[in-house]
Amino acid sequence: MPAGAEVLVVGAGPSGLMAALELARHGVAARLVERAPAPHRQARATAIQPGTLEILAAAGVAGRFLDASEHLEFARVVDGDLRPLSESALAGTGGHWEVQCSLPQWRTEQILAGRLAELGGTVEHGVTVVSLEPDGDGVLAGLEYAGGRTGTSRVRWVVGAGGAHSVTRESLDEELAGQTYPGQALAADVAVSCGLPRDGSALIATAAGYVLLAPLPGQRWITFVGDLDPAEKAWLSAAGGGPQAAAELVRRALERRTGGAVTVDDIGWAAEFRMHRRLAPHLAGPRRFLLGDAGHLSSPFGGEGLNSGLHDASNLAWKLSLELRGRARPDLLASYQAERGAAAQHVIEASDQVHELAHGAVETARTGVAAAPLPSDQAAALARARAMLDTSYAASPLTGEFTGPGGSVRPSPAPGERYPDRVELAGPRHHLLAFGLPPGDGLDELGRRWRGLVDVVRADGDPGRAGLRGPGLVLVRPDGYVGFRAAPAGPAALAALDEHLNRYLIPA
Repeated sequence: MPAGAEVLVVGAGPSGLMAALELARHGVAARLVERAPAPHRQARATAIQPGTLEILAAAGVAGRFLDASEHLEFARVVDGDLRPLSESALAGTGGHWEVQCSLPQWRTEQILAGRLAELGGTVEHGVTVVSLEPDGDGVLAGLEYAGGRTGTSRVRWVVGAGGAHSVTRESLDEELAGQTYPGQALAADVAVSCGLPRDGSALIATAAGYVLLAPLPGQRWITFVGDLDPAEKAWLSAAGGGPQAAAELVRRALERRTGGAVTVDDIGWAAEFRMHRRLAPHLAGPRRFLLGDAGHLSSPFGGEGLNSGLHDASNLAWKLSLELRGRARPDLLASYQAERGAAAQHVIEASDQVHELAHGAVETARTGVAAAPLPSDQAAALARARAMLDTSYAASPLTGEFTGPGGSVRPSPAPGERYPDRVELAGPRHHLLAFGLPPGDGLDELGRRWRGLVDVVRADGDPGRAGLRGPGLVLVRPDGYVGFRAAPAGPAALAALDEHLNRYLIPA
């Protein structure tokens, strides 16, 4: 246990690793425990979206993901003979990188764990959290260690990232409310022979069901096989289920649905699973927080599940670190529920839409009746949603705006939206971008009042990139979202900004 650790992170999947890593980057040494005795080697969730690459850049690992992964630029729908039916491109979605990184989940975890180690953290494997009980101004965690030893640990805060079967969520008396999609599906890490290009994913829509194939490094692919028919389900049941039966059924179903256009050469890992759309009513409770699958589940078609958990961690870490430093007012931590609860609901809705489009393509293959294509504006909005670039915290208590006489702002990026150049801002603090303020304007005094929390930048670039039409102030939060803007620049704007900061932070 790190000396003086006040935060316990439960679960060393991507969300838990990102939480511990980001806390460490903000100066907090958390204890990270994982029930599994050793890291796994399964493909599982494989997509890292463009918006997620931007927060990984702040964590110092975007380059590692880009180097380790296949770069996908397209999402395609093809028929059983692999003839193209439709195509959606990531180009034009507005991200700093317009590619999706595709790599096995075990590799994602390996990269995050490596960065955590560089920051002085580690993963304690073989430690299961069996209970969490409120204990005054903290939480008492009951622990079981590999070999049967038990113990307790008292911490001030718990970050629950232990997956869908979350002890943290159970301790809050929360349930994952929602639905399970009909039908069974299979997932596998495969090597195949096919004519599909490796610059994008392909949904193969056939009358017998769908197959999703997306490239992985080493000439491999991740595949999802869905809409198992009664005969396939019966075969799986008769074979006793389990990884070997799932692998054989992947082989049979893939080749059957594509008529031999895709042949399976090797299967490294396979599993059957069910798809869900579920959300806990509350992602936060007394001294406990839910991240990733512990708090929300969505269809894998959109590829946002893993990504959403990483964004949860990015959102929480800077807020919790300021609370532990004694620089936060109550509104700061309370905003996690408001912001990430709304974001999780948005992810579920976008995943629903992708799920419906996929099954609509299968229905078209069965009936020969083509569904109407999405209008161009809706297709563009869905592409941005899938890329994790459209998250908005506009309704958050941490957003605000001031417009004085002669001030003018642009529609976007508005307070609560992602700052498009956030990858260029270094360091873990807020950044105040000041456009058009002359020396002696009071900016230095404001910087001294909020020292250690806000880095003041006298910006000389295009104010339009920050949502201004001329001189003004834009506050970018540590997670890269616009928190406040004021126009025009001047004493009234500085006073409004100071008042805004004072709502959730404590000045020096």
